[in-house]
Amino acid sequence: MRHVWQLLSPGNENPDTQVFKNIRPEFVDIAAIHWLAAFCYERLREISAIETLSEDIQHRLRQECLENRLRNSLLKKALTELLRTFHEQGIEVVLLKGAATFSDDLYSQIGARSMLDLDLLVKEDLLGKAREILVAAGYQEEVDPDKAHDGLATDARHQHINAYVKPGTPVIIELHYHVVYGHGACMLPVDEAWENTLPAEVDGVPCLVFNPTYRLIHNTVHGLVPSCDFIKGEIRMWHLLEFGYLVNRYQHAIDWQVWMQAAERGNYKTAFHAWLLLAQELMGLPWPLENSPSIIEKLHAVRLQYGTLLGPASHVPWLAKSLTFREKGGLLLNKLYYYFMLPSWVWQNVCYTGDEGNISVRIRFFVRKMLNRKSWMKI
Repeated sequence: MRHVWQLLSPGNENPDTQVFKNIRPEFVDIAAIHWLAAFCYERLREISAIETLSEDIQHRLRQECLENRLRNSLLKKALTELLRTFHEQGIEVVLLKGAATFSDDLYSQIGARSMLDLDLLVKEDLLGKAREILVAAGYQEEVDPDKAHDGLATDARHQHINAYVKPGTPVIIELHYHVVYGHGACMLPVDEAWENTLPAEVDGVPCLVFNPTYRLIHNTVHGLVPSCDFIKGEIRMWHLLEFGYLVNRYQHAIDWQVWMQAAERGNYKTAFHAWLLLAQELMGLPWPLENSPSIIEKLHAVRLQYGTLLGPASHVPWLAKSLTFREKGGLLLNKLYYYFMLPSWVWQNVCYTGDEGNISVRIRFFVRKMLNRKSWMKI
């Protein structure tokens, strides 16, 4: 599986397409779990390798891609309409994650990037006005009890209000007032993020995006922190793939020193280095830093590679049977590390209060999370 992702990476312009003849049906299942089935079809067409696959695999990937093309077309149309209204009303909007890819065609095909919603960053004092625009456009609020503010310092962990859905369409809008959830916000503070934006447009309508360095920081933090992906040892491949696309497109504009400074603010240097090593191994990216990774960072990279490549298979019963004893052992070590580090992660991320203080509030919230059935189901 590792060599397949290398061949599909953005920097590999002339892959050996004959390798794809050996792709088995379970590859589609793995790709779908990673949200990359549509990407695989578009990328394989781009490098003239789609015909090397069996008819069954081609059909399954094509169906995923056609559905994603339609969804993305609707999302882009809705985004353009909203951006036009926001612009007319004097509301600046920063496109985040998938929405930002519409501004620069990061993926050459509209069906390549899977996304569930559109993430838009607006100033906190303009949230009410932005919400009114959504309601006037026919969007309906989806109330999420977890987004409720309880008047405690732990409210600092939130980064967006309830999602707004356009009935009868797949369009979902999330209005952000912080860039990243929980502890990740200390690595990418919202004020600093706003200072590092650039003008952009979608179908001629003005908007903003982060500059390449901060876009890369956001990608990395979002891939490592909010869903405890680093301690789980399961990196979602679409995050890593987008990292590769951003580096490939903007390599001369990325300030790696600033990228590392963000890591050091959150004590995530080891995680960032392990992420880079994983990108080097699976995406074929060159090592961009002056300092070489440590032994510990290399071990974490191996742990991430096990979880990223084999983790999805372990969740599918018929695929789990094909795992070797060594592979199962690697996944078991990942799980043990996860359980060992989880209390610390909860304290830092889920109980995040915006600073190192508020100890009594953190303890109170920690106990609440430990007694919450939904929290235990997530574990």
